[in-house]
Amino acid sequence: MSRDKEGGPARRPRVLARARVGWPRPLRELKDLVYKVYLAAGTPSLDEIAEAIRKGDLVGSPSRDTVRRCISDPSLPPSQADIVSIAAVLARLARWDGQDMTARVRGLWVEARMATGVGRPVGEFEDDLVLTDLEVHPALDVDGARGRLGVLPAYVPREFDRQVQSVVEAAEAGRSGLVALVGDSSTGKTRALWEAVRSLPEPWRLWHPLAPTRPDAVLAELADVAPHTVIWLNEAQFYLAPEPLGEQVAAGLRELLRDPARGPVLVMATLWPGEWQTLTTRTDPDRHTQARELLGGHRIDVPETFTPDDLVTLAATAGADPRLREAAERAQDRQVAQYLAGVLALMNRYHAARGVTRALVHAAMDARRLGAGPHIPLAWLVEAAPGYLTETEWNATDRDWLAQAIDYVTQDCTGIPGILTPVETTTPRNQRKRRPAGGVEPAGRHARDTYGPQYQLADYLDQYGRRHRADQIPPIDFWTTAASHAHPADLYTLGNAAWDRGLYRDSTQLHKHATTHGNGNPYAASQLIHHLRTLHPKDPRPAEWASTHAALDDPDGVSSLLNALREIGAEEQLGALLARDPATHVTLDNPAAVAGLLAELQEVGAEEQIGALLAQGPATHVVIDNPLALASLLHELRAVGAEEQIDALLAQDPAAHVALNDHQPVGILFSELQEIGAEEQLGALASRAAAHVALDNPYTVIDLLLSLRGIGAEEQLGALLARDLATHIPLDDPAEVGNLLYRLQEIGAVEQFMALAPRAAADVALDDPIGVAILLDRLRQIGAVEQFMALASRAAADVALDDPIGVAILLDRLRDSGTVEQFGALLARDPATHVTLDNPHAVAILLDRLREIGAGEQFGALLARDPATHVTLDNPHAVAFLLFRLRELGEEEQFGALLARDPATHVTLDNPHAVADLLYMLRDSGAVEQFDALLAQNPAMHVTLGHPAAVTDLLDRLREIGAEEQLGVLVGRLPAAGCFDQFREFCEGPGRFRFGREPEGSAAASWTWEDLE
Repeated sequence: MSRDKEGGPARRPRVLARARVGWPRPLRELKDLVYKVYLAAGTPSLDEIAEAIRKGDLVGSPSRDTVRRCISDPSLPPSQADIVSIAAVLARLARWDGQDMTARVRGLWVEARMATGVGRPVGEFEDDLVLTDLEVHPALDVDGARGRLGVLPAYVPREFDRQVQSVVEAAEAGRSGLVALVGDSSTGKTRALWEAVRSLPEPWRLWHPLAPTRPDAVLAELADVAPHTVIWLNEAQFYLAPEPLGEQVAAGLRELLRDPARGPVLVMATLWPGEWQTLTTRTDPDRHTQARELLGGHRIDVPETFTPDDLVTLAATAGADPRLREAAERAQDRQVAQYLAGVLALMNRYHAARGVTRALVHAAMDARRLGAGPHIPLAWLVEAAPGYLTETEWNATDRDWLAQAIDYVTQDCTGIPGILTPVETTTPRNQRKRRPAGGVEPAGRHARDTYGPQYQLADYLDQYGRRHRADQIPPIDFWTTAASHAHPADLYTLGNAAWDRGLYRDSTQLHKHATTHGNGNPYAASQLIHHLRTLHPKDPRPAEWASTHAALDDPDGVSSLLNALREIGAEEQLGALLARDPATHVTLDNPAAVAGLLAELQEVGAEEQIGALLAQGPATHVVIDNPLALASLLHELRAVGAEEQIDALLAQDPAAHVALNDHQPVGILFSELQEIGAEEQLGALASRAAAHVALDNPYTVIDLLLSLRGIGAEEQLGALLARDLATHIPLDDPAEVGNLLYRLQEIGAVEQFMALAPRAAADVALDDPIGVAILLDRLRQIGAVEQFMALASRAAADVALDDPIGVAILLDRLRDSGTVEQFGALLARDPATHVTLDNPHAVAILLDRLREIGAGEQFGALLARDPATHVTLDNPHAVAFLLFRLRELGEEEQFGALLARDPATHVTLDNPHAVADLLYMLRDSGAVEQFDALLAQNPAMHVTLGHPAAVTDLLDRLREIGAEEQLGVLVGRLPAAGCFDQFREFCEGPGRFRFGREPEGSAAASWTWEDLE
């Protein structure tokens, strides 16, 4: 796109399209290089290029059409001579170094011709390699079966395998996909994935990125993933959770999966349930947006136990394999996969460990659950272990305890790895190194490259430790040695874990070291400043340390540090940081991060650094697939008046490359392109979006309709409507169909509106009464009377009656709209005898609505079914709500019947807010016996502590009702759960913990920056 000096559009000759190359990377670089010199040469015509080649006496002799294909077609030119000749002519026209250009083109052509992609052919993975490279658990050995029958016993397919296989078969057919198996340790997740892909034919390859770290490995070679590649993400949290690389990995995988030019590819991932929850739960701030979008809709659960049908299959499969026979006979609670993985023997060995050996294992468990990666330096464990022992236990320990302990914890358990497994720490092979722009390594980058021997904790014990040691805070030795021996990449997370548990001094030490070591987390420096500011607001040394030692390669980290220094008014330290010239050190691939740095440099008035950053040419380095990030960068470039960089960024043709899978960010990019007057790019992007948006999702269609109307893209809006939305939109979600109708009327799409409204009224699915009620609201709101009446009649006659809440809401809508006949028809179908009675909350709502609308007969019929004896009792909030409604309605008999079922001993106790609701309801209603019974269940010891607001609610309730013992239990759990701020609020005299606490619970003595190493 070209723009005049004032930013308005200017005419330019029609240019060739840029080739969109998926793979291989050298081919993409080749096409990008040729296209760049083509633009620099002034976009000569095909005839001009071909004629110049003929006159230039060059080796190649491409025709006019061959020139076009060499520049714009995504395939590799068959003739090296042709592409070299084209490059030579274009370099001459652009006044570039022709010799350098042709050498680069030759080299890239050869690389592209020889490219095979990452990984190795699936067929090369023999069973031994599956164990070592793919991390499939070895099976226990029985009677030498491993040597006679192979390292892996015969596979027993289970129900979830069918879901996995369907995704694999779709990939074989050409559609990229992702499988995320979610289950506890040793339930067979990794083996199931291998069985699903092992028969993939040529040319399928399998890539398991591992070193130097898992996220680094993915980011280094993701561009080299060829079509027909399986990407193996065992323990996917190691790839997706680390900040900030995890989000970059997730974003890259999302783009890979959605790009048809790169497919088909198959991402195979495993996760524990807790890790799934962490990566897919929206938080504030939202740390895992990309991971949540990547994983959403792809979860397949792996049960802990075999079903009876699975056991039948196992018996039929066991045959002559003694491992399977023994598992079938001896596995407890049908946990066959765990037995085969040797879990029973492993746990017996763990429980038998004593003294310093057990302490060594606990140190490893604590390291993993508090943020350390899977490879734990032995030096850390060795120096931490004594801290877990009493003085008497340590004095009784043999001098050669380490050799004995290592021998014990590394000993195989019935042929499977022991409690700890040594990790090979040689330099990784065949791994590319990722360097920042400009080739400058941050200070301290190599300070901790050598860690000595490292060990990995058996993953079942890893999970066991997270569950059974969650109430423990490791001793002082654990934290002090972590600061000396933990991997730099783990220091920031460990420091946060320490701070959240009140160990302020240990946290600060960890963050100080994390700031020093450049391959740690980029936010460690700003965290160090914020935390020390609360303890020693007048001490400038933390800010001085951060400004002079923080790594400068990550633009997000630099932005965060600039912000922290600005907020505390540290002008001198801010100057010291800027004097280190961060603008020439930061990486430039992430447009959102570059935009954030530009914004922060503006805030601090660092004009010289802004100029230096722009001089690096970020527009030609950033990845242009993320529309929201791209819009942010355009906005900030506009704010600093970087017209040249805006033009360079637009010359990359982002409209052809941004992802279209989320239309809200695309809408934001629309607005920014319009703001800068990039009409050509705006039109191209709008056309792409209108042509490619999937019509099976009304939500995305609505979003795009509004965006196109907002920018006045009438032509593209017309093109989208011309795709005949009315006949393609699915009718399975009545609420979204109603919203689409509303928007169609709003934008004046009369034809599509008139086509969709009768179709919706006549054919929309009726299995969701709530959705039907919303659609009725929309039809009435837009004045579609005929369709409203038609749908009301259909709903009254045929809507599903199993959902009490849906029936209640639909009755409300029909009554409020005055459709007396349909209202009566729905009541005449006797919904009170058809609704399910398992959900107390839903039953309460329906009872309330039936009374409110005067449907006395139905109200009585519902009570006659005795819902109090049928509802489930596991949800304390739902039970409390039903008790409240029954009392409000004066239904004392049902109220008493529900209490007589003893809900206090049946409800789950994990949700603190729900427990608080039930306690309040029982006390308020005078149900003293149930109130006491619920307190006797010791809910304070069982509620989860992951949601601070819910925990505060329960704390307030316990204090309000005078449950001092339970209040003390809950408050006592807070520090170990990482809720020290709440602990300080509810304990006696929060001022006594000004400097934090010690692991055993005492208040920490006063300490300063001088006390840190």
